[in-house]
Amino acid sequence: MKKIAFYIVFAAGLVSMAGCSVKEKILDEQDGTQAVLDPKNMESLVSPAYAYLRDLQNRSGVWGTLEGTTDELAWPARGSDWVSPDLQTLYTHEYTATNSYIRNTFNSFMLGITRCNVALMYLTKFPSDDKVNTYIAEVKFIRALCMYRLADNFGHFPFREAEEYDYSSYPQILDRQQAVSRIIAELNEIIPQLKTKSQLPYGRVSKAAAQMLLANVYLNHQVLTGTAKWTEAVAQCDAIISSGDYKLADDYWAMFQYNNGAYLHSTESILSVIYDETIALTGADWVRITLHYNQKFGNFASLFNGCCTSPEFVNTWDTTDVRFKDTRNKAALGFNQGLLIGQQYSPAGVALKTRTGEDLIFTKDFSISNSKEQQGVRVLKFAPNPSTTNTGAAGNDFPYYRLADTYLMRAEAKLRNGDNAGALSDINTLRTKRNRPALAAVALSDILKERGYEFYWEGNRRTDMIRFGTYTAARSQKASVTPDYKILLPIPISAMEANPNLKQNPGY
Repeated sequence: MKKIAFYIVFAAGLVSMAGCSVKEKILDEQDGTQAVLDPKNMESLVSPAYAYLRDLQNRSGVWGTLEGTTDELAWPARGSDWVSPDLQTLYTHEYTATNSYIRNTFNSFMLGITRCNVALMYLTKFPSDDKVNTYIAEVKFIRALCMYRLADNFGHFPFREAEEYDYSSYPQILDRQQAVSRIIAELNEIIPQLKTKSQLPYGRVSKAAAQMLLANVYLNHQVLTGTAKWTEAVAQCDAIISSGDYKLADDYWAMFQYNNGAYLHSTESILSVIYDETIALTGADWVRITLHYNQKFGNFASLFNGCCTSPEFVNTWDTTDVRFKDTRNKAALGFNQGLLIGQQYSPAGVALKTRTGEDLIFTKDFSISNSKEQQGVRVLKFAPNPSTTNTGAAGNDFPYYRLADTYLMRAEAKLRNGDNAGALSDINTLRTKRNRPALAAVALSDILKERGYEFYWEGNRRTDMIRFGTYTAARSQKASVTPDYKILLPIPISAMEANPNLKQNPGY
């Protein structure tokens, strides 16, 4: 398998050039300006934009915020541990404009746009050829992805074009309609310029990745603008599925092992965010944030006993579903992948205790403000490598877009557009591959449940719940129905202080 190999060679130089006029010499006696204008260094210019994609799995930012506001993820306070109003109010929807996790999320998407604009500023100076145009299209995809996530979660945001160099003036503010129109136009522009899977190394942005983003924009178009685009969403999914470049995985859990890259590339991955333990390129802290302190295994000796999932999400499951749990690594870990419920054991099979001597039995119920150590069903979707020395950040590749999503997006768009038979066929195609019985009929509630079974903890849930009208509903430890204005996250105070043209969303 061939992985993308982007290394940030000139990142420090780019920062220094932006901040002062002093030219710093480098090893080959070129100054920074000469380096960034040399087409031979194109990959180094593009690498910061690609590296940004790893920030989307940040537990203190994008991933933690967008999952933590849903029924899939909660951060309960446990005695004196994990006491953070910013964390607990994500789950209860009592978040405000000073929430640090929401601020980190907004800043992350803005950082992604900035990195892309820096790359585009230099790439567009090179003589036009196929390689240059392909990289420009890939960077524009990443920028469009950040713009879409900002429009989806915050409604409006500041934006500069890559060629806007006058930082003494404030950037324009794009509202949802302006942003969506811009994103759709740009994706339609770059899709013909992007390469197919077979023409690219694993990890690069392909034509299908841009089609997936465009399908997402169309699927959520009614939420974003008030106008439905179901037919357009179906068309983008059709193009991906009919390309024949991707296939549904026969082994669901193989996609989430610590060495999952080759399997993802050969099956479902439309866009993977790559990590590699062998070069200390590691990602999300999937293991420590959820496992109990005493669930030690391999080199994992420091565990945090943090986040869990909700009783409502657990109760949607048929526990015989293959996606509920997998035991292939249990001998080495002591626990299964997936949802962890009930008595927990060491790798040697010894029943574990809490720090106070109670049986370590994970329960569905928890208190968001004061949970016991063992309360809350834990989730471990990405398998750890027991022998790794990187026991914080994980080395699993993250499948940002998968073919399974294409089938479920198409099923939903078809159903909302009146094509019940087509929707039923698509959802059953996926269910059959996951060894689930075929449905005799399909409703929107079936599709939302299927999305939960297939994609839990992969970062889709907030957008899904909003689209299906379940985001504001009351649930355990969130007794009140969320006011509709909180469907949009608040604009962080820090962002408004930096730009007086940026206004707070109504209601906050």
